[in-house]
Amino acid sequence: MPHVDFKRGLQAEKDFAESYLKDFEWATKHQNMFEHWDVKGILSDLSERPLKFDVKALKKINKSDKDTSDDCTWIEGTNVNGDAGWIKGQSDYIVFERNDSWTCIERVALLKWVAQKIRDKGVKTGKGLYELYQRE
Repeated sequence: MPHVDFKRGLQAEKDFAESYLKDFEWATKHQNMFEHWDVKGILSDLSERPLKFDVKALKKINKSDKDTSDDCTWIEGTNVNGDAGWIKGQSDYIVFERNDSWTCIERVALLKWVAQKIRDKGVKTGKGLYELYQRE
């Protein structure tokens, strides 16, 4: 049986695609896992050509938290296998689910912004804002 977070992620992808994209198609398992995108389609506010989107459902900051956070989210630079995380993937945009909306950010711009925030903080490790954290 799929984990509840996995199901929530699939639902967010479906909700975004069905609500906002024209002529969409789903990524294959390989594209999802290694290219880090979920759905390709036309979002007319951005482009008349198909773009790749990696949709991120609301998440908890800590596994033990009761509720998801609308204020913060984790950015995956390196995944648990040591491979490039979704911020280094091939999506054109990262789409974050919010409580009452969606935030769509150009992936490359987000990668540059996060890298600068980490440098500004002095490349600290920990679980604080703009710190590098690696799950065990």
